[in-house]
Amino acid sequence: MRLALVILFGLASLFAVASPVAAHIGVTPGLLVVGDTQTLRLSVHNDLDRPMTGLKVTVPDGVRIIRTGGEWQAVVENRTATWSGGPLAPNTDGTFELGVALEASTPVGPIQLQAEQLYPGGGSLPWPIPVTVIPGSATDEASPTASYVVALTLIGLLVLASIVALAWLKRRGGSSLQEE
Repeated sequence: MRLALVILFGLASLFAVASPVAAHIGVTPGLLVVGDTQTLRLSVHNDLDRPMTGLKVTVPDGVRIIRTGGEWQAVVENRTATWSGGPLAPNTDGTFELGVALEASTPVGPIQLQAEQLYPGGGSLPWPIPVTVIPGSATDEASPTASYVVALTLIGLLVLASIVALAWLKRRGGSSLQEE
């Protein structure tokens, strides 16, 4: 049951919040577990022709920053971590680590962290970082709602497979269901 929910929410996050803009700051893993702590690896690419001198990441309600990592110095204030130092040269990549804890009350589904690449003179580039929150061990019990979601997803996949099969048969042109 948990695997089905992970797949469902993974697909939902892929289609619901994925965007080309998010490719400038990648995150691994993209799934966060309710009630758990995890370390996110942020892959940052500096697209500008000047060095990047900082990175700021703000987490939404229900997510708490518990540590930072990487080669840069970091300061955490409330829900925001700010790294400074570097610099990250133009057209190069850097990696930052952000340890987070998800509260038990954090809603399941897609959320966004907000990031800003910081540049000399006060310049910045904002980027969303989409991730998906999945149920933790405390919510592993199959609830009626979760069961219905899984059942409806499976029914939807069966309907889609049937439509594809019928379209394929019709396209073959040699035989159809009515002729048999």
